[in-house]
Amino acid sequence: MPTVVLLDVSLSMLRGVQTPEDEFVERRHLAMRGLHVFFDYLSSKFKLEFSALLAFSSLWEIVVPFTRDYQALKQGCITVDVYDKTSFDNGFSGVVGHVIEEWGTSVPCQVILVTDGRTGSGQGSLKELLEGKRKENPDQPSPFPIPFPCKIHVVCIATANELGGDLMLFQRLCDSAGAGGSVYVPDMPLSVQSVQNVFTRLAQTHYISYEGTLSCGHLQSKITLSPAPDLTSILETSKKTTGQEKTRRMPNELSICGFLDVADAGSPPHISRHLVIPVPTSSADSKDKEGGKETVRDTDEDGKTPSFCVLLHGSLKVEKMVAIVMLDSDWFGMLHSWADSKKKSNLVLTTFFPGENNISWLGNMQKLGPAAELDSNPYQTSDNDESETTPFPVLPSQRRSYNSQANVVWIKPSGLQSDVQKLLRYAKRLPEKQGQFYKELNRLRRAALCYSYLGLLDVLASMLDKECHKATDEVARQLQHASQSLRSAPSLDLNKPITPAQD
Repeated sequence: MPTVVLLDVSLSMLRGVQTPEDEFVERRHLAMRGLHVFFDYLSSKFKLEFSALLAFSSLWEIVVPFTRDYQALKQGCITVDVYDKTSFDNGFSGVVGHVIEEWGTSVPCQVILVTDGRTGSGQGSLKELLEGKRKENPDQPSPFPIPFPCKIHVVCIATANELGGDLMLFQRLCDSAGAGGSVYVPDMPLSVQSVQNVFTRLAQTHYISYEGTLSCGHLQSKITLSPAPDLTSILETSKKTTGQEKTRRMPNELSICGFLDVADAGSPPHISRHLVIPVPTSSADSKDKEGGKETVRDTDEDGKTPSFCVLLHGSLKVEKMVAIVMLDSDWFGMLHSWADSKKKSNLVLTTFFPGENNISWLGNMQKLGPAAELDSNPYQTSDNDESETTPFPVLPSQRRSYNSQANVVWIKPSGLQSDVQKLLRYAKRLPEKQGQFYKELNRLRRAALCYSYLGLLDVLASMLDKECHKATDEVARQLQHASQSLRSAPSLDLNKPITPAQD
């Protein structure tokens, strides 16, 4: 899950510490050294996760937005400046705003607060934040409760004796998110090594990578999952579905127990999704000793090594099927190919809710079996030989209303801009792209009418008029016809699409 590091850059972080080596080190430098160790750990274990660095005092700033470039995050720790007093209210307001802007309110995140242990005073202090007081600006909404699922961890660059009773306030801050955060305090005496150790302990406790085996019969492949399974959410889901507490653990071996058509699987409810990444075999990483020196084999051979994970991904993609995986005696998931673009696809593990009957149209998962063992094949070809009947009550022939190809997404200006540019590209390639041009034109026109965005129709018509000056007579005739149709009254009827001009 994404990580936000909230770094305290108030004046109190400039307080010095006398280390056992008789060195005088500022607390912000200790925090910097500890964060470098933390980012090094993430870069080695969680290369695909996004992290961000925010700094706060009386105001807040985004030092490094969400990125996978951990060198940029380490550099951001060095370049950030020190400001005035501490305001936890403003700091967490910045975290909430940045996370919602990038991920929305449904993606769980981890927030790591790095501070010197001072809780602040007056407006913006930790105590007033937890009590929900906003005297200066009561109209501004409080960042608490945080509107997205998150874990809050606090790393104090101070000893337990220095914290005193403030330690309970930081623990209340972690408990306010309700997801099991913790407060981390370095061991005495305070030094670079003790601060680095506390960041390492945080990383090893809450950033646990998963490595297991994907198997089907005698075929096996070492894999890792990204993001790593969150055992806390799985335990909470088990309480809700079964009514009793049962610790769920992602098994070390993911065993495939059967296959289903993609149409039969449909879009079942799920807990989480994980990218399945094959791990290079140990033989590719083995070392040869020649003449007393170690030489590492060329890692370019990894792409030539046969992999069951790659074979399974290609087979599921071509055959349009999913693989059912048994995670526990009453807990299942499925492996399927998921495309994030037209040219790239990935193997994804989707974990279902615990239980045997959580997917209503499939029935009891324990009672599913091979179709070949039945007296009659339930998959029969229809009379027109174009489709195949299915024993499950799923209608794959129906077009779903949430099909992404039929809708437009104009949440951001870039979405509208890309759609308009696509229409203009088709306009410049008339007449060979005439069909695609009118299809895209009607798609934009219909969306504009649904959103009551009538001004877009006039703008599109003006843009098509400008293209007429650069086009041939035949192309100009089609463009003029399209622009006139956009401006005419019948174009406001959703049920009357714009058709090409006839000779």
